[in-house]
Amino acid sequence: MMIPANEVAVVLREVLSAIRPLKLADRKSWQQVAVGEVTFDANGVELVFFSDSATLDHLVSIRFPDGRKGRFADWIAADGSNPVDLLDDSERAELEQRLLEAI
Repeated sequence: MMIPANEVAVVLREVLSAIRPLKLADRKSWQQVAVGEVTFDANGVELVFFSDSATLDHLVSIRFPDGRKGRFADWIAADGSNPVDLLDDSERAELEQRLLEAI
């Protein structure tokens, strides 16, 4: 079952409120990838973000430990929503800062 974009936005807000601490789960950090995907772990939830020109473009996918998952293409096909776009400007800026700081 696909997780709707609005539910994923809740998880992103949990990252911002430190309910789900964000940790790098990839070999390359957000700073090292100018264009491409970077994987993070948020308290057992796998989040794959896409960097374009060293800025946050979109969330590629999410996977929960219980197997539930969602993908960018599915969210766009379902209602045109990118979960990152459901955040307000200040939340998005804070999320991008968290991606830069994650180790």
